[in-house]
Amino acid sequence: MNTTTTNGLVSSTPTSSVNSNNGSQPLSNSPGRIALIGIYVVVLMVGTLGIVLMIKVLKCNLRSVTTVAVLNLIVAHLLFLPTIPFRIHYYVRDSWDLPPEMCRMVSFMIHIHMYISFLIYVIVLILRFYIFYKRTESPDFHRKLHSLGASGTIWIVVSIVMLVVFKSYGDDNIKNNTTCFTFGKRTGELGVRVINYIISGVFITVPIVLCAVQINILRSIRRQYGATFSSQQEFWAQMKSLCFVLIMLVCFVPYHLFRIYYVTGITVEKESQNEIFLAITGLSCLDLLTFVGRGACYSCGRIFRL
Repeated sequence: MNTTTTNGLVSSTPTSSVNSNNGSQPLSNSPGRIALIGIYVVVLMVGTLGIVLMIKVLKCNLRSVTTVAVLNLIVAHLLFLPTIPFRIHYYVRDSWDLPPEMCRMVSFMIHIHMYISFLIYVIVLILRFYIFYKRTESPDFHRKLHSLGASGTIWIVVSIVMLVVFKSYGDDNIKNNTTCFTFGKRTGELGVRVINYIISGVFITVPIVLCAVQINILRSIRRQYGATFSSQQEFWAQMKSLCFVLIMLVCFVPYHLFRIYYVTGITVEKESQNEIFLAITGLSCLDLLTFVGRGACYSCGRIFRL
């Protein structure tokens, strides 16, 4: 057992938790360990609550493009949330006692969840902006079968991409079975760094552009209705869109800003910080709470608004 003294306080660290190859502590021993546990507990609880509250979407108008987009967002969350207990388990026990391939899968899913959620956000926001500027109704599928077919096609493509990417995801040589989520080795390759720069650029630029458009829309509503703008249904509909924009700015942009710095050179400290920023992306599961409200639900006769 190793004993260290920090600011006059003595703490002990199990020798088995120290990486024998580089003498550094794994991510679970970093100062952000408690923060990681707290973030993932919040993500799991709020994400599950959001899904439970949104189950009624399954009974609503499946011909609406927006409803179908939200339905796919729920599926993305359903794929991600079951992996969170494994992360909590790892940081609580300070050790990974499951197969290395399971570690890769758990780590892989948080990235897939981020990319799919980001894509759905962009689609929903562009659709809402189009409706606002064109002063048209929300487009619908002609039949429920068409919406299910479109969703099925998207997920088939996503599944194929996931399988292909997963084969090359992470380091091929996990050093031991007690350390997890340390897959930064390949980022030292020039091609991998360039891909990361491009992806991070997209994740940073797109939300900023969408935010600018959203602010312009809110200003237009303010000019149109004057002092009564806050009582208009159109204003509150756009506020829900603003929530999506804020989720992207708060959950995704910080991670990708740090990612640009992270891939320039991997260190143990950077890996610890990267895990915290990555955990924050999981807070995007709060998005479903944005949809809890009132509105028309054609097929179930209830009140629901997207």
